[in-house]
Amino acid sequence: MKMKKTSNRIKSANLRCLIVERHRWETGFVREQLQIPLDVAAEFFGAGNYNRPIRVRISGANRQIYPCIVTRIHRTSRTRRINGLPFLGLMGPCFIFLEETGESGLYEIWCQYDVAIVAAKFRGWRQARNSQYGRGRLALIISGSVARKIDRCD
Repeated sequence: MKMKKTSNRIKSANLRCLIVERHRWETGFVREQLQIPLDVAAEFFGAGNYNRPIRVRISGANRQIYPCIVTRIHRTSRTRRINGLPFLGLMGPCFIFLEETGESGLYEIWCQYDVAIVAAKFRGWRQARNSQYGRGRLALIISGSVARKIDRCD
């Protein structure tokens, strides 16, 4: 069923999901941030060197909405970052999923800790440049909805 397009709605057929690897050494903002490679962030959130407010809700949990921001461009690391989500500081290495909801600026968020299965499940990963901490993170934008639990790569 397609949603009617209004000024704050996105057609359901056009929904996308951003998948970003979170490393164990995630830094900054008391580790309450998610770094997103610049080219992927521009494609998913739009270009621009400004802080962009967004809202997220944890998939499958209560319907509480958490405000946060996608930061301006960090030129040294060639990233933009999601800041202001305290629960990100509790996560270890995993893949973070941010799926559009159909409402502009609102995303469902969840994670998967079986990084090998997630990496094998999808094709077309983009890898950020390596840093002093290790290899660059993987990121991918998927058209359409993504299963909340991925336990097989086929």
